[in-house]
Amino acid sequence: MSASGDPPYVIIVGGGKVGFHLARHLIERDYEVTLIEKDAARAEWIEHQLGTVSIMVGDGDEMAFLATTGIERASVVIGATGDDEDNLIVCQLAKIKFNVPRTIARVNNPHNVAVFRTLGVDAPVSATELLMGLIEAEMGSELVRGVAVKASGTCLVDLALPPVSRYVGKRIADIVLPKGGIIVCIVRAGKPVIPEPSTVIEPGDELVVYSQLADVAAVGEALAKG
Repeated sequence: MSASGDPPYVIIVGGGKVGFHLARHLIERDYEVTLIEKDAARAEWIEHQLGTVSIMVGDGDEMAFLATTGIERASVVIGATGDDEDNLIVCQLAKIKFNVPRTIARVNNPHNVAVFRTLGVDAPVSATELLMGLIEAEMGSELVRGVAVKASGTCLVDLALPPVSRYVGKRIADIVLPKGGIIVCIVRAGKPVIPEPSTVIEPGDELVVYSQLADVAAVGEALAKG
């Protein structure tokens, strides 16, 4: 939840399979969602399927259009189209022009992950690399549930905080993680919470951390020491 107690507002650009299922899951978890889709027929179908989602037909990579979505109050903007360039532009506009706290981009070409990160996208996610890393992680250590994304020199780690941790009680804005890590999600009582700068870490939280360290075990160890 946001600092005001209202449900977090998430904007998803791209109404394909990824955007559709993501919107559905967020709605089920009581997030406020606006989904932007270029194709009017596809948008109408999504609206019929989801009902409670706000559908807007237009180009999410155009600043004038984004300005009509209420983006200034969004907690997260997600570029989920099948085009890497569009997803990058969406995230850059959200971050630079509208000061959105967190941006997430679907990266279709794994080689673009490092570029996205360099250009300011908070969490560039490549399904190809995550799947490859998941297979590697399943064959390796089980101490930390994580996904090594070795091609881009990063990893995604899901870590349950120990009972005593220096992170508990702190705001996201006040936490500095090892090697430039970013908390992209908090799992709280079995439900995902999209972190905002004012979000306070609670006992029992699981942190999903995107890190520049390629070694899953090393990331887990560094965080656990807190």
